[in-house]
Amino acid sequence: MNAKDIIELNNELREQLNKENLAAYEDMLTYIRLSSNKSEQQTEEVLLELLEHLLEAQKSGKTAKDIFGEDLKQYCDELINEIPGEKMTKNMRFWSYIALQYLAVITLTFGLLSFLLHSFFQLGESSLRFPLGTGVIAILLDLGLFYLLVRFILAWMKNSSFKEKRPKKWVEFLQLWLIMTCAIALFYFIPKLLPHFGTTITVHNLVIAAIGVILYLIAKILNKRYRFTS
Repeated sequence: MNAKDIIELNNELREQLNKENLAAYEDMLTYIRLSSNKSEQQTEEVLLELLEHLLEAQKSGKTAKDIFGEDLKQYCDELINEIPGEKMTKNMRFWSYIALQYLAVITLTFGLLSFLLHSFFQLGESSLRFPLGTGVIAILLDLGLFYLLVRFILAWMKNSSFKEKRPKKWVEFLQLWLIMTCAIALFYFIPKLLPHFGTTITVHNLVIAAIGVILYLIAKILNKRYRFTS
């Protein structure tokens, strides 16, 4: 089975866990999956093996801590150290797919909204005019910022595992809201702070939307070929 098939099987088998073991196992699953640059195939095989051991032990009335020890985080760290790293080419394909999806959403949304606002409410312009050099640098900086934001959120999710006392939902929501607000502000102001350089070009809003559709289709083809998502 490949990694995606193992994930589906894991999701089905996990429903057999009782409440206590499910909470412990899902902490382990989140912590191990969110470890950077580890082989997805090997990671999912390890997680499935853990689940099968836990299900077997549960029949005898045992808990996750009875099987894996009191310090589940330390046990997971030991497992993570044994999992080989992911191939560089696979990592590059995955992040290329994420970047294409991100750019597709941004360009399609911006193009369509700008077209509709200008056509029906006479707001904004029918085209986007910008220096090519500045535009390229802005896109690269936005992609870098998006990558850091994703990494930060994944690390935050990983560190939330194995906490005896979890923060209240409204506290977590407020933290996430502040993070996203700061990120959106950076996405907005970075292009405006860049110096203008390069040939100035004009692109119609519908062309921008069409570029978004093309990027989305390319991402969809990549996903179909490499199965980044189930």
